[in-house]
Amino acid sequence: RLLLARPCVLLMKRGRPRSTQLQCIETIPQVNDTTFEELKSQLLELDQRIAVLGKKILPKGYAMKFESPYLAISKITDKKLSADDARVLVSTALQGNVHRQYAQAFGGYYIVTTCRDRSFYGKNVDTSKKNGIVIIRLKRIFIIARYDVPETSFEFIPTLELFADKLAEFGY
Repeated sequence: RLLLARPCVLLMKRGRPRSTQLQCIETIPQVNDTTFEELKSQLLELDQRIAVLGKKILPKGYAMKFESPYLAISKITDKKLSADDARVLVSTALQGNVHRQYAQAFGGYYIVTTCRDRSFYGKNVDTSKKNGIVIIRLKRIFIIARYDVPETSFEFIPTLELFADKLAEFGY
């Protein structure tokens, strides 16, 4: 893990912002030298067990679509993840820069709110929509998922992390 220190701004008396010597520590995932094309050539198809596992673990009404090197998960009625959006998301996640800009996927824009060792979680910038995005990096595959009501991030993210753990056990 790399730690990035940046100055914080505190509001002082009379509402004047003043820079201080306090430091906010932000966890940034490690940068990976692997490229999108290298990942794409490593894995050309998924095992049939993954589809069965997905039906057991994921909430009802969600579908999986595999395009090497990513697995897109969304509701059946949602817009699909375009190949260009997926390429940008995978490339920026490999560099550890997903959180530095808006992520465009599934026909919307998302701001990444949480960065973990292998995962990025984001919310839609349109606050009237109650959906979010989850990007999980495994050894040979990326999972890019979109959740929507009635699922919340507190329900969907642990379920997806469990699914990612099972994929990791299969060697993905």
